[in-house]
Amino acid sequence: MSTKSPVFEIPVASTESVTDATLDVRGRAPILRFDYYHDGVAHRSGIRFNKTLATRTRTERCCTAWHIEVAYDTLVEVTESSWIAELRNDMADRWRDEQEMHHYMIYLDSAGCFEVIAESYEALPEEEGSWAKN
Repeated sequence: MSTKSPVFEIPVASTESVTDATLDVRGRAPILRFDYYHDGVAHRSGIRFNKTLATRTRTERCCTAWHIEVAYDTLVEVTESSWIAELRNDMADRWRDEQEMHHYMIYLDSAGCFEVIAESYEALPEEEGSWAKN
C-alpha cells in the first residue's frame, strides 16, 4: 500500500498565490512554478525535478482526498508507488534499474495536484517578482 511522506513545504500557503501554479515540463528538469505575496510584495519560487521520467497533473475538481491529504502545500514522496512499478514494468530491461526513481506529489490550492517521477528534486530560492512577468 502506498504511503506519503512530507519532504518539503512551500514557503507560503498556496491560497496566497498571485497566479495559478504551473508545471513547466520542457527538458529533463521540469519546474513547478508558483508565486505568492510575501509582506505585500509578489515573490516567486518553485521546485525543480531532476532527471524526470514522467509527469501528470489533475485539476482541482478531479482530485480525491488521497491527492490532498498530507500533500496540501507540501511536496510528498509516495512510497511503494504503483506508478513507479508500472513504469519499471514498461521499460526495456536495460533501462529498468538504471535510474533512481522517486514519486513526488504536491497539491496546490486552485491549481490541483502535480505528480512527478524523478531522480531528485530541489527547492528554488525565493525571488521578488512573479513568474507571469518572465
